[in-house]
Amino acid sequence: MARVLVTRAEDQAEQTAARLRERGHDPVLAPLGIVVPLPNRLEGSAPACLAATSRNAFAGLAQPPRDWLDTPLVAVGSATAEAARAIGFRRVEVADGDARSAARRVLALAPPGGPVVYLAGQPRKPDFELRLREAGQPLRVLETYRVDERAELPETVVVALRHDQIETILHFSAGSARRCLDALIAAGLSPPRMLARHLALSADVASVLRAAGIPAARIRVAASPDQDSLLTLLEAG
Repeated sequence: MARVLVTRAEDQAEQTAARLRERGHDPVLAPLGIVVPLPNRLEGSAPACLAATSRNAFAGLAQPPRDWLDTPLVAVGSATAEAARAIGFRRVEVADGDARSAARRVLALAPPGGPVVYLAGQPRKPDFELRLREAGQPLRVLETYRVDERAELPETVVVALRHDQIETILHFSAGSARRCLDALIAAGLSPPRMLARHLALSADVASVLRAAGIPAARIRVAASPDQDSLLTLLEAG
């Protein structure tokens, strides 16, 4: 059994905690974000393609019209694809877990000059939008959620980390990894010197950890960008 720190947004943290308990682990919840839906709707003619780089993209979305549900939608990973299918999208393509692969998939699907609608949140990395615009692909951004960030870890969590009483930290996105690292540093901890291992959902997430100086030996990357693969690393030793 491992004590596992989960810092993802509140609604998702609870779901991950349940999965950890099923596997016999002890989750420690310290959400560093709250997902706030931004009510929005898909109106007018359906585009050539849609894209979403987070499952939260569907949090504030009204039920789409039928022609939009038949439009190809590129999801960054399997969790985002599952959320898209749950509200009725029928032609969902799954990318490899990062914005670059999502952009490549969109450019392969959408005809040149064909409009693309990006269901996005705030704040967000610019990578996806930059790649499409560099390729000359028309893009409309529709913001359907925001993440209100929390800057501090609870003192009980800080004490546990300081005494190496939490063995593993989960990282589900590059943004949440940065928030976690910032919170650790704000608490007076040095992520590179901590003994906890860091499990990353994708190579993109792991790059944030490496850039912070965390030794490669303490970073593991999921075989595919989904929660089951990430949690499997807990048993991999």
